Amino acid sequence: MRLRFLCSNHRDWLASNALATFDSWQRSYEHASTLLNEHDAIKAVNYAGCALEAAELLLFYHARQTKNDIGRFTDSALLLCTSLLRTGERRLACGVIGGTIARLEELLFSGVERRAVLEGCQRLLHVGDHFDQPETTDQTRFSGQVADGLPRHNVH
Repeated sequence: MRLRFLCSNHRDWLASNALATFDSWQRSYEHASTLLNEHDAIKAVNYAGCALEAAELLLFYHARQTKNDIGRFTDSALLLCTSLLRTGERRLACGVIGGTIARLEELLFSGVERRAVLEGCQRLLHVGDHFDQPETTDQTRFSGQVADGLPRHNVH
């Protein structure tokens, strides 16, 4: 994905050191979770983004492609999406879902942990289901009859 939460020097260093990458993922993920629980979603976005980048590095650069690594990648994406949704950034959250599923598809095509990859995609799609529900302001603005008598539909 084209996420850029990590600075290029830090990202390069993590790409060359799997142990440091795992430690960075763990710290970022835990910090993002804490911030989200404390209702500080804006700061949580940054840490969740770093966690997702670290999980992606573990999965694709360090070739750690076990069920746990796929779960870590998916969990990090879900944490970032939740943080983004709480800040009102639905469009960005949708982009994270799409980008994460695209990366998981790469694993699926190469035959890596098929069941774990499909479960990850399914979990991401479940979060994406919430995007189908229009916001209250959209419903009131576009509901009702138009001049020709046909009902209006929400456009997203």
